[in-house]
Amino acid sequence: MKVNSTIYKGIEFVEISTLPSDQKTILMETINPDLLIKILVDGKLMPRCLQYKDYEDWYDNAYRPATKNENNKIPETRGTEVRANIQI
Repeated sequence: MKVNSTIYKGIEFVEISTLPSDQKTILMETINPDLLIKILVDGKLMPRCLQYKDYEDWYDNAYRPATKNENNKIPETRGTEVRANIQI
């Protein structure tokens, strides 16, 4: 499940330390370290943050929670060709 973001001075982000343990582990193994940011909030440095757009991209494209029941998967409908016969 995706976590909620935090917004500070217009920056929407997630703290990696607040992610569920499985997401935290997989994210740190798969994310480009150049995407990690540090944010100074009220004089406190928050290291290991990730912009929310990068978290969403990682979640949607790299993180796939394993399901025990394959029947619960939603079929992929992307890229389905649609044809129509139109007469003018």
